[in-house]
Amino acid sequence: MGKIDLLELQSRCKRDPAGYREDFLMQLEHFNALHAVFSSSSSHVGTGVSSSKDHENFGDLVSFISHVHTVYKSESSWFPSLLLALIDQHFMRLDVSLRRRLVAALILLRNRNCVSVNQALPIFFKLFRCADKQLRALVFKHVVADVKLANKGKKNEAYNRVVRQFLRDAVRDENPVAAKKALAIVTELYRRNIWNDAKSVNLVVEACFHQHPKILVAGLKFFLGQDEAAERAAEEGGESDEDDDGLAGGDKDMNTKQGGKQLVSKDDVFKAYHKVSLL
Repeated sequence: MGKIDLLELQSRCKRDPAGYREDFLMQLEHFNALHAVFSSSSSHVGTGVSSSKDHENFGDLVSFISHVHTVYKSESSWFPSLLLALIDQHFMRLDVSLRRRLVAALILLRNRNCVSVNQALPIFFKLFRCADKQLRALVFKHVVADVKLANKGKKNEAYNRVVRQFLRDAVRDENPVAAKKALAIVTELYRRNIWNDAKSVNLVVEACFHQHPKILVAGLKFFLGQDEAAERAAEEGGESDEDDDGLAGGDKDMNTKQGGKQLVSKDDVFKAYHKVSLL
């Protein structure tokens, strides 16, 4: 069944679940068959072992099932767990386009409370390690929006404790790109006045002890009130190419300028880094 046909079936399933239940079950069988093929292909799901057409079909089916999962919860009760496991086990090897579609489906399920925050967050923070800026921007926007929604009206302390623990671990991540995105989430939540207490600020303190100088600098700039550029990047949901290149390939230039004025020099970074390391 083509993409347009699946979209039409998706709409009809929502309007008349009972009338199109058999059609849904047929697509569910198709999904299981494709999943079995991917899983048996040397355990390299979506890595090019199968054709791009198979990737597209598999992505279409994942999107379809995630959209109508709440209509057929009993028939597809296993789907959220399977999707979580699929991303968790293969996220670094998945075809880029397919991975984005699977993550978009997971975000949809999380938005509909079909996946708990405890299940979703470990996967989302792992995805920050992927060399895919579009994917990291997608996850960044979702996590910020999820925290904002959970705290709408009043603070959800139980939820916040869970997210803070994951962020604390993520800020300490040895992968500098992952650590920086986690730090960007904390500072963005603080900037939006969603998290503005000492517990949130302490997460930024964790960054000041990171082994990578650029993460340390990002933490220091927050306390110096010099993180406007980071705030602008956060509003766009991503980071600049220069930032990525610097984190992945070493520190080419640690000078940060804003409006022609130097904010942090290399000497400042060296002194701050070694000073913090002695604390």
